[in-house]
Amino acid sequence: MNRRAIIFTVLLATLALTTVGCFGSEREGKIETSPLSPGDETTYEYVVPFGTGNRLDGGEVIELMPSELDVKVGESIRIVNDDTRDYMIGPFFVTAGQTLAMRFTHPGVLEGVCVVGSGGRFVINVTE
Repeated sequence: MNRRAIIFTVLLATLALTTVGCFGSEREGKIETSPLSPGDETTYEYVVPFGTGNRLDGGEVIELMPSELDVKVGESIRIVNDDTRDYMIGPFFVTAGQTLAMRFTHPGVLEGVCVVGSGGRFVINVTE
């Protein structure tokens, strides 16, 4: 997948959903601070490893997403789902085997319930 792609249609579709969840990973809250290319801002990257759904089924508590993430307009989030299941991650829906990449273009707040993440919610605060 093109690292610079912004999946705007996925965001619009997921904002309409009412059931929101979260997922876990062994690489908890990895933040990639290097730009995608010269002149780009920070990208916050999270990975759902293969087998995460099975770990959740087994009752394991998995925390990947922070309860709150403060970003600036121009920065990005990238969520890689290496598992065989689809996941709701705050306001985002990431299908199995896919990557969601979104650059924040406007200030605002995006949020959703996160039953296995820190604090039970995932809130993204976007500022200028």
